[in-house]
Amino acid sequence: MAPRRPEQTFAGVRNLLGVAFDSEEAAAYREQFPNRMVRDAETGAVAFESGTEGAAPLTVPEIVAMQLRYARQLVVESEGVEVHDVVLTVPPFFDRQQRQAMLDAAALAGLRTVALVNDGSAVALSYAMSRSFERAERHVIYDMGAGKTAVTVVGMFERKSGAKGQRAPVVSVQAYAADRMLGGQTLDFLVRDLLVARFAGGSKALENAVRGSARAMSRLLREAKRVKTILSANTEATAAVEGLHDGVDLRTRVTRAELEDTASHLVPRIGAPLERALAAANVTLDDVATIVLVGGGTRVPLVQQTLAREFGEERLSRSVNAEEACVLGATFRGAALSSLFRVRDVRLRDAAPYAVRATYTTDAEPGSTQAEETLALLPAFGAVGARRVIRSVRATDMTIAFEARASDGADEWTPLASARVSGVTAAAAKLKSRQVLSETPEVRVVVQITELGAFEVVKAEALFNVTNPAHSTYVADLAAWEIESASASADTSNLRTRPTPPPETTTEAVLLDVDVDYERIARLSDDALRRSRKLLRRMDDDDTARAARHAAINQLESLIYHLRDAVEEDDVVLVTTAAQRVALDNALTTAAQWLEDHGESAAVDAAEEQIAVLKDLEAPIVYRKAQLAERPSHIATLQAAIVQAENFTALVRSQHASPDTDDFIALPLETLEDVVDSTVTWLGSMVAQQDALTPSDDPVLTLAEIDAKALAITQGLARLIAANTQKTSSTDSSKADPDNSVDEEDVPKQDNEEPVAEDRYEAPSGDVRETSAQPAEHDEL
Repeated sequence: MAPRRPEQTFAGVRNLLGVAFDSEEAAAYREQFPNRMVRDAETGAVAFESGTEGAAPLTVPEIVAMQLRYARQLVVESEGVEVHDVVLTVPPFFDRQQRQAMLDAAALAGLRTVALVNDGSAVALSYAMSRSFERAERHVIYDMGAGKTAVTVVGMFERKSGAKGQRAPVVSVQAYAADRMLGGQTLDFLVRDLLVARFAGGSKALENAVRGSARAMSRLLREAKRVKTILSANTEATAAVEGLHDGVDLRTRVTRAELEDTASHLVPRIGAPLERALAAANVTLDDVATIVLVGGGTRVPLVQQTLAREFGEERLSRSVNAEEACVLGATFRGAALSSLFRVRDVRLRDAAPYAVRATYTTDAEPGSTQAEETLALLPAFGAVGARRVIRSVRATDMTIAFEARASDGADEWTPLASARVSGVTAAAAKLKSRQVLSETPEVRVVVQITELGAFEVVKAEALFNVTNPAHSTYVADLAAWEIESASASADTSNLRTRPTPPPETTTEAVLLDVDVDYERIARLSDDALRRSRKLLRRMDDDDTARAARHAAINQLESLIYHLRDAVEEDDVVLVTTAAQRVALDNALTTAAQWLEDHGESAAVDAAEEQIAVLKDLEAPIVYRKAQLAERPSHIATLQAAIVQAENFTALVRSQHASPDTDDFIALPLETLEDVVDSTVTWLGSMVAQQDALTPSDDPVLTLAEIDAKALAITQGLARLIAANTQKTSSTDSSKADPDNSVDEEDVPKQDNEEPVAEDRYEAPSGDVRETSAQPAEHDEL
């Protein structure tokens, strides 16, 4: 579809989730793709014109939601099951805004996200699933996808797990680094630019004309991808694009050496993320067991050669499927989180995409001034799901400013969230039943980065020191014990143990109000969610209607071409008259003209009406053709059934002295003989009538009638065989022991006893077929 409608075909949009219109990533996308990118009026993020007049721009979460809905449709069609839950993978450098945008896309698609896993972590899960680790190992996941390169350093070891102490592998993500602008697509763009230069032949005007054509550039990009793929396995490839510009074709030869020379400026960037990831994990190359290559970009020889030269060929591992490893890891993660599957227990400690610090103002003591305090809460590459607590002894409300810094090396701290904690002053009054020992509580604010990679203020509470009610009970109990001890004198055998003193004070928590304002990011509102879902449903309906219309038009076009060829074939001419062929030819001409005039805009029902007209003319031709071709074999099958029935009725009469008076044999025997006699008479008459007709006449002797007669004989023969077998067995048993009849299976046979041969007759083995009088569906002529 891209070459036909390049502006409405979106490639690599996942990396634009949560990205601002003014960002470097958005600018690079605008430079390479013809899509009409606009700024989202509400969020300032990337959006795209849909190409439909008057329609609102499409947001990136809406486009990704379409991809997820299509993926769910494929699962329904192939597996026959509905999908409600999903495990999604994202680049490790995705910040909170981008991760939330991914969650919004899943919600728009009607899916519940049960886990959000970093790409490299998913690959590491897939790698560890089939391996054991007698000792701790460290591996590097080098992932060059279409639009980015991400390197993840992971530790893998085993730890005892569960009540039985079984050892389970643990995958611990230690650090990562990325080049967000380097990927396999970068090489595609270079090959495309090379093809543009070849086609222009030094003409700047022609080059500008080609670059100004969205369709031409889209076709060249598709060809560039093909050429790059071929050059990954061969040293040269031929690029060819017919009618690229003004009817002129492109045909040129591209060598691997030319591609590598064109991409030579990218070589330093290939290994740079790996070096930064090792530095961030505070390890050296000697600490690394393998460098696992994944992503389609790692299939390019230039990438592999660069990594082998800089980090050693012996460390490079190609043991996982470059395209499927991430998906398999996400699948294992989903199965492990579900109670419906039993998979190997592999634990994952994923890394947070950003570090977090908090700044707030301390409460001033009498005679002192307030001070600003900054706390490092969550370190770079900290474990997702880990909680941290801010503690401040204060009697007043507080405001906390949270800042984030990307884990992969960014220097600047950016605003993340602002939390207003209130209700501190009134908290003590809520402890009416306790004696508060200090009016100034310790305020605790709990924060975490969730399993979905989102920063969250979990709760805030005020902790007071209060008297312990259990202590007063203890004092009374101790006094009673002392009296009991004094009265017991010398006999202490029945004296209870001295009461254990509890703490005189304890802490009591009072929940505080927390109002959090997350910077630049918020979940889709309910109204926005409804609007987007309504838009996606309408687009789905439009796609369904468009697909149905195209299917009907294609069916009509195919039927026209087929009938035009078939009408001149000898077997069709044989079963039709000249007038019938003329009528069919006129109908084909009318349908072809209608298709030319209305094919682009016709409704489905109009196309189906044209199809129905042609099928009504085709059906009797197909019917007569099938009858003429298959009638001889069906008659032969019927005649074989007649012969078998006649032979067996003669055998039965020879075996029994008076079969006509034997109640057991007479009815099925006479019934079968009557059916055979009537069928022989009917067949002779109908064959004569049919022979008097021409092949173009509607047949009087149909396949359905022939098969019905054969079936009646076969069924009658089967009933007679059963009756005769039972009658013969009963007679033989009576002859063997007329006074003491015993079932044959109850009498043990001697070792040398031979089985008694009996006359047997098997049912006819002819293939008795049933056909309807008219074809139920369209059959080709």
